[in-house]
Amino acid sequence: MSSTFDRFQENLSSIKSPIEIISLLIKKIEENNSKCHIILNKSVKSLHFLNNNIKVKEIDYDLILKEKKNWSEKYFSNKFNFEPSKTKYKNTIVNHISVGNKFKGLIYICFNKKYSYEILLNRLIFEISNLIEKENLRKKINAKNNLLKNKTLEIESLFDITEMLNSDENLKPLFDKILYFLISLFNASKGIIFLRDANSKNFNIQSSFNYDLSKINNRIIRDTRGVHKELKESFKSRIINNPKKYPLLEEGKLNCISGPIISDKKLDGSIFLFDKESRRGITTFNNYDLKLFDSIIKKISLTYNNLFLVHSLKDSKKMIDSIMSSISTGIIKINMLGEIEYINESASSIFKIDSDSIINNHYAILFHNNQEILDILERAENSSHIFYEENLKIYTNDNSSGAVNLTISPVFDDGINSGMVVTLEDLSNINKVKSTFKKYVSESIVDELLLNEDSLELGGVQKDVCVLFVDIRGFTSMSENLEPEKVVSLLNNYFQKMINVVFKNNGTLDKIIGDELMVLYGVPISYENDNQNAVNTAIEMFKELKKFNNKIKNEGLPEISVGIGINFGKVISGNIGSNQQMNYTVIGDNVNIAARLCSVAKPGEIIISNSVYDKLTNSSGFKLNEPLNLKGKSKPIKNWLIKVS
Repeated sequence: MSSTFDRFQENLSSIKSPIEIISLLIKKIEENNSKCHIILNKSVKSLHFLNNNIKVKEIDYDLILKEKKNWSEKYFSNKFNFEPSKTKYKNTIVNHISVGNKFKGLIYICFNKKYSYEILLNRLIFEISNLIEKENLRKKINAKNNLLKNKTLEIESLFDITEMLNSDENLKPLFDKILYFLISLFNASKGIIFLRDANSKNFNIQSSFNYDLSKINNRIIRDTRGVHKELKESFKSRIINNPKKYPLLEEGKLNCISGPIISDKKLDGSIFLFDKESRRGITTFNNYDLKLFDSIIKKISLTYNNLFLVHSLKDSKKMIDSIMSSISTGIIKINMLGEIEYINESASSIFKIDSDSIINNHYAILFHNNQEILDILERAENSSHIFYEENLKIYTNDNSSGAVNLTISPVFDDGINSGMVVTLEDLSNINKVKSTFKKYVSESIVDELLLNEDSLELGGVQKDVCVLFVDIRGFTSMSENLEPEKVVSLLNNYFQKMINVVFKNNGTLDKIIGDELMVLYGVPISYENDNQNAVNTAIEMFKELKKFNNKIKNEGLPEISVGIGINFGKVISGNIGSNQQMNYTVIGDNVNIAARLCSVAKPGEIIISNSVYDKLTNSSGFKLNEPLNLKGKSKPIKNWLIKVS
């Protein structure tokens, strides 16, 4: 028997397929009137051929070990629902399968006659463990490959949509192509595209697929209500899971994916796809679909305005000339020879040059001191793609500087490239206003006011906000001993250090009150960790203050010490004041609590309310402080304190 078993092992060593080895091992075990059973926590695809020997079941291996004295063929048959064998076995051996120290299952062999079962069992466990490990690795590789395929699909889709947008077609057939492309890409059952009419401001059907138009043909569609109002307010693509809520989307059964076509910060169109199809029937769009759809929508939005201009140019040159001469965007038409055929007043004004001196001259004369624009134009001459550069620095004819959003679009006449159109959105005044405004108001407030015109109105809303106050201790006595110029210089340098820390931690500087700073977290932009950001700011302020004190000490100036108070809760945020002058700020009881916590804090102390402490992800160093009786509060305030050296 020994020589037979040795030959069997030699035979195994010559076999490379683990599947074949496992099959032979089980066959070898069972050819001696024995029985081999494999129990796995999870199914393994590559072991499907062993259905008669495998059960997939959750296993409490520790319990099985405790019941070792009961091990028998009957014990395991009952536990794992194997059909009991007609043969009664006297002996049972068991061993577990593990991969990377993780329990995956067990194997037990029932037998009567002694044989080299332990050797076979150990080899079987080794082969199955390797197979499971390889399958796990294959799953990881497949997941990576799927991610790569999705990225590849996204890139290819963007290339395809770019090629369509650069084609020499009228808007109707172009958007038909775009819709059919999207229907195919997302396996949608139906779809529709709306574009805003420039005169009536109504949204008209530009293209549709499998959509019952009889339900909406007589409707006036505007962005003052319904789904278009929501798109105008959010400017975001989204999945709508209750499409029947909206009259325009009643065609949808399960859900709908929607996206806005945005041009010049206004809603110029919309695209809707309905009910994704699969082999199992209609299913829902998922977050990956939304991400890819949003990328394509943004590409369409980016080129839509220029696309509209180019196609209008083909339809009526006279009308386009009239439009281009009146719009604020600078427009320059360049022919195939690089000669400037047209330049409107806005473009002449941007570069401070007489248009008559430029017409029919090469564009290099106009852009002689703008090498970056020349490089982009050279690339555009050899390409059919649209080029876009945001916030590009330019130099005018009198060598002053400015900034523009630059777009270069190819122009086609009857399918033949006839040059390009350069559009220039002048940002000089906008940037100047922003730059000046941000010296007086926190950058996040400026951005909020410029992005949202409604925020320029008086009034406020209730929001959850974290408020931080930091105050210099003993400033009055310190300032009395210094010259006024030194006091101002010292304060300015101190504020610069502290405000840098505020902005670094996504804070909004509300105001400077004498020698005190008031800082907000949660308005006008909120983050998940606003309270932690506020505490991080306070701790980092003390670190910066230590460096600052070391520096001014060497200059013979007195050191500065501060106390900080932080509170979180509901406040009223908005514009407070009059129509002539207003401040963006917050008011309310929770603001007062923050100020009073600051007034209580001694030099080197940070005192936070319990509402702040409960929101922290890192509260190390804070200790529960004695409850504080604050002015205006009937009950003592629970608070936490940290002393910063």
